[in-house]
Amino acid sequence: MRLRRRHLKDNVKVFIKRTVIFIISALMLWGAIICIKDINNPENDKNTSGGKEINKEEYVYKEELLDLGYDVKDVELISTKISNVDVKKYLLTEKYKDISMFISSPYYKVENTMRYQKYYDKHSDYTTDNVVIYVEIGLDNEFYTDPVEITNYNDVDALVNKYHKLPSKYEADDLVTLSKKYSSRGHKIKKIASEPLMKMIDAAREDGINLLVISGYRTESTQSGLYNYSVKKNGVEHALLYSAKPGYSEHQLGLAVDLNETEERFDQTKEYKWLKANSYKYGFIERYPKGKEFITGYGYEPWHYRYLGVDLATKVFTENVTYEEYLVKHSKQI
Repeated sequence: MRLRRRHLKDNVKVFIKRTVIFIISALMLWGAIICIKDINNPENDKNTSGGKEINKEEYVYKEELLDLGYDVKDVELISTKISNVDVKKYLLTEKYKDISMFISSPYYKVENTMRYQKYYDKHSDYTTDNVVIYVEIGLDNEFYTDPVEITNYNDVDALVNKYHKLPSKYEADDLVTLSKKYSSRGHKIKKIASEPLMKMIDAAREDGINLLVISGYRTESTQSGLYNYSVKKNGVEHALLYSAKPGYSEHQLGLAVDLNETEERFDQTKEYKWLKANSYKYGFIERYPKGKEFITGYGYEPWHYRYLGVDLATKVFTENVTYEEYLVKHSKQI
């Protein structure tokens, strides 16, 4: 009886051992198959469009690129920076004579190579990075051309400009009415921006600077009325420069304010100088700065401030760029 039990126990041990070995072998075989599939899958080439190396054993389209007129150095650069998949999709239709220059930019996106080339042909005095950044902003197209309707309108970092519009009939919620202490006519602003705005105005007054909101949140109807009035009073050209079409105004987000006066002379005041030095500390940026009109699409407005939150506003201020430029440079969707 004891001998039979021992024999049975030994058989169980052998069975368990063989089962474990079989399972381990099966897992190793499965892993090897997956690895082989991974290696042979061209979709696994890393598309950089911005300067990172890609890993692939064989570059497929060398001859096709040479036939298009690219020199060997261009082809070598393309082979290390752009995947086979994207070369086939975007680069085999024609030769882009300045492609090596575009690829060198950290903001390069292969799908926009044709746009970079066309824009650079018209603006050869621009730096490579500026060409790429401006195209990513959309400046190779006229303002209001094929605008994107935004969906993140409730986010504090939402972008509204002449290429990005709000949905029709959009109305902001969570609005706060400012008291006469902070606003000339009880203007509204989103709650998330209201406290930082009031803190900024209070801090300015402690420094002997008087700030007052003269415009805040606007409905689509209000913005439409203001734009049409500007067209009637000053003409279309002036209106397009200093008044947004309905749906394209940051004021409709409830995150923008105009302060004190809407005249360029405001930049000669101590109030403006204080804002220039301190507004970012409270989460606000000067949205339409001097010298950047061709990027923002608006004339210089030293009175217009947009709330982004302290962290983001500080970054935009520190880099001394427009909000559009910042978004492109930091790989944000625009």
